[in-house]
Amino acid sequence: MILTTRHAKSIALAPPFWNQLGASMLEYVVNTDQQGMFSDKIEQVGSALDCARRKCERALDKLGNRVGYVLASEGRFGPHPFLPFQPSDEEVLYFIDRKRGFHLHLSQLSKKTNYSMARLADWETVLAFAQAAGFPSHALIVRPAERRSIEPIFKGIQTLSDLEAAFGEVMRHSRLGAVWVETDMRVQFNPTRMQVIGELAATLAARLLCLCPNCHTPGWGKVRVEKGLPCQACGSETELAKMEIKGCLKCTYEQVTDLFDGLKQADTVYCPVCNP
Repeated sequence: MILTTRHAKSIALAPPFWNQLGASMLEYVVNTDQQGMFSDKIEQVGSALDCARRKCERALDKLGNRVGYVLASEGRFGPHPFLPFQPSDEEVLYFIDRKRGFHLHLSQLSKKTNYSMARLADWETVLAFAQAAGFPSHALIVRPAERRSIEPIFKGIQTLSDLEAAFGEVMRHSRLGAVWVETDMRVQFNPTRMQVIGELAATLAARLLCLCPNCHTPGWGKVRVEKGLPCQACGSETELAKMEIKGCLKCTYEQVTDLFDGLKQADTVYCPVCNP
């Protein structure tokens, strides 16, 4: 299997695929930063899913028919959509099986992340930020507080001496008398992100072990949910899911199953009639 990356993601992705599927992984090192960068030098275009798919397609185009399987990863970071004041890590894995002719992608939204950034004007606050961010095991990026200024920019900082040197150099170039410090979210510099990607890889490998009952194509599993779980008081449909549909990634075979939580009715708090 080919993994399109330049950030050593096979450290997290290869073990689950080998342990569960017996599949080895070879990194195809390309400049995936052209898809977008976490440090704003290149704007990320499209969703994380779009970027991961393009990485896979790029490998298939470049390597030709010699490649039967390709995998790519993409992550996005920002405020958690449901938890106030909580940063989040959204990871996507995209897999293409050219031999069988199907695509499979899974995503995971995790609150396990050190993602943060700040404009700081003195060394003591930089040290406090570094400690909160898990430094030095988690690397930092330092640049002028004028974020549009690209140079000087120091990435992958993992020692106190390098951090102090970067702080001093950037302060000499900053017209605002401050530095912009942020967590380096590239996976080889961020063990927490590496862990989240590894968890998603294990889920994807397990999914590929599931075969379609109809045509035996790998990747059988949930393809969508159907909303409309009835209110326990008035019977009105709610936005909660009432059933799960499992399907094949290649043929049209599907099965309707009950939700894993076994709920048959929704609490009135979710009802648009009882609780408008």
